Amino acid sequence: MSNIQEKREALGQGLQQFLTYCDQAEALITSKEVTPSPQMDFSSLIDEILPLPLDKDAPEGATMKQLQRMVPECTRCPLCETRTHTVFGEGALPARLLIIGEGPGSNEDATGRAFVGKAGQYLDTWLAPVGLSRKTNVYLANIVKCRPPENRNPHTDEVFSCLPFVKRQIQLVKPELILLVGGVASKALLNTDEGVGKLRGRFHRYEGVPVLVTYHPAAVLRNEELKRPVWEDIKKVAAFLNLTLQGKSK
Repeated sequence: MSNIQEKREALGQGLQQFLTYCDQAEALITSKEVTPSPQMDFSSLIDEILPLPLDKDAPEGATMKQLQRMVPECTRCPLCETRTHTVFGEGALPARLLIIGEGPGSNEDATGRAFVGKAGQYLDTWLAPVGLSRKTNVYLANIVKCRPPENRNPHTDEVFSCLPFVKRQIQLVKPELILLVGGVASKALLNTDEGVGKLRGRFHRYEGVPVLVTYHPAAVLRNEELKRPVWEDIKKVAAFLNLTLQGKSK
């Protein structure tokens, strides 16, 4: 066993012992019988205090904190040469709904945040009427973590390079449902050549997680005829998650 692993285990035992001391102190002060504290999972706190060594070539076993440190250091594809910031993703953890798009745009590249430009703001208007929000129950991410030049679609090798990060992100977010927005994300995760028009309207699976497909908000901003099918897809999301429809998306 490595020295760092021994220290992590000792820290976990020490934290649990501290709770025991607190129970004993409370019983002594109050002169009442105190129910012993249950065995606690301190893994998140231990990861903060004593993180495991970072292996940038092994995102498969990384914690979310480690993954967040890996992505800005990534040089797996040429997109690292033109990015301003990597865009890891953001939102609630764990999340009921995980939304995955194609890649960061100019606003996301400038800020390092996911879905904050015009398309991202429009996406928020889809979610609000069914009680979904990145602040409470939604996590937002992209298939690639760096902006492709001129907002072009990411190339196949760029998607392939980023997929290990995305796959681990999905495992860590633990969504009840994944919503893929746009053809790039849909083709990459579902391993298909079919477009959004053929994929939407029915459930798919990604490693056991239910998946729905819809159009990217940027595409809907360019073509208002897509608003109706997108709203039908959002209603499917709401029905699956047992959420109440509060109105129609703008």
